[in-house]
Amino acid sequence: MTDTTPPDPVYANVVQITTGPYDIVMDFGFRPPEAIARNSTDHAIVSRVAMSLAHAKSMIPLLAKAIATYEQKVGPITTPGFDEMSKE
Repeated sequence: MTDTTPPDPVYANVVQITTGPYDIVMDFGFRPPEAIARNSTDHAIVSRVAMSLAHAKSMIPLLAKAIATYEQKVGPITTPGFDEMSKE
């Protein structure tokens, strides 16, 4: 019998993305407030997710729809630095 219990959730506030010809790897990390206060980029990797590039691309509209639905119910999500990052 297969265990269908989901793993415990983890919190991440950092992501490093690496792509290859066939896949994408996202290392999610946690940078504690002390590191942020001293302007350090030190963080611990808490989870790694790897998938095909096609799978990652198919997730973009799904994430966009989930965020849009949330914002319709709750209001805009503030995203400091998002506008600058999207221009790169």
